[in-house]
Amino acid sequence: MKFGFITLGANVPSTRFRFLPYLEPLQKCGHRCQLWNSYPPVYDYFPTIGWRLSSALKTSVRWWQYQQARWSRPDTIYLERGCFHDASVWLDDRFRKLTPRLVLDVDDGVFLNFPDKIKHLIEISDHVVVSNQNIYRYAKPFGKPITEIPTCVSLQRYSMRTFSESESRKVVVGWIGTAPNLRYLAQCARALRRLAQEREFELLIIAPNREPLKEIDLSGVSIRFEPWSPQTEIGFLHEMDIGIMPLADDQEWTKYKAATKLVQYLALGIAAVASPVGVNADILAGNRVGLAAANDDEWFEHLRTLVDDVGLRRRLGEAGRELVEARYCIEANLPILEKVLCGTTK
Repeated sequence: MKFGFITLGANVPSTRFRFLPYLEPLQKCGHRCQLWNSYPPVYDYFPTIGWRLSSALKTSVRWWQYQQARWSRPDTIYLERGCFHDASVWLDDRFRKLTPRLVLDVDDGVFLNFPDKIKHLIEISDHVVVSNQNIYRYAKPFGKPITEIPTCVSLQRYSMRTFSESESRKVVVGWIGTAPNLRYLAQCARALRRLAQEREFELLIIAPNREPLKEIDLSGVSIRFEPWSPQTEIGFLHEMDIGIMPLADDQEWTKYKAATKLVQYLALGIAAVASPVGVNADILAGNRVGLAAANDDEWFEHLRTLVDDVGLRRRLGEAGRELVEARYCIEANLPILEKVLCGTTK
């Protein structure tokens, strides 16, 4: 079959984890896939030409992609949240008319920002793919077929990290993500400051830029910042002994977030501590693959325990890898997505 993927942009996390890794496997299954990335990415603009001209470029690129779709007539269009990051649906409606089957992917709480738009896109779609149960519950009243496919990683790309036998090596606690999400480090900053007074460790932060860190008090913590890039991220992740994913529990948005960074840690066999918010709570249930920290004391105690106990880090890492292999990898979810796109899912 012919599939057209309309995505938010090549380096947007949801595109990188929910769309791009499926292209080659679907092609190996005999399907023809055409990728239509937003350019520039939906959230971005080119400073050299400014926001207005960047938006015009974005619209022009999308219009050219629509013309390509008119020519290729895909059997299914797989749409990531919408053509533009705004309330408009004019181009989404045009794409809808070009294809017998439209599948909408919703992986976070975008409907909190654009409720009328997402409602409309669900109504014109033939099937909705969601990343977690909270979004499933939001979409269910619309009466469309829904399939839950969690945000995943490729097992081939995310190989298990090696475990250091050296006890003299400084433990590395790590965080990876987008610059706007750096603000969530404030949720565990006090625990990190306390831990730095009692234990020696390095806090490795991987993000596109470090500006948001200026607003967070991490005094006394040994911080190493590395600029994020798709080429280097996995190498830096392999240096982590403990991965952290703090989230605010008093925001509507966070309960719909995908657990992308948590899944990255678990896939590599990195012991993790995370806020039990949204899908994180499901993954961390029973503390089998990682430790849930809901307050300052729990963050401090869990981090201190993992810094001290290399054996526990290894056991959690191995259990996390097993969970990813069963549920949170591209390989496990490819047959599910293929059936959705082909319209053969029950």
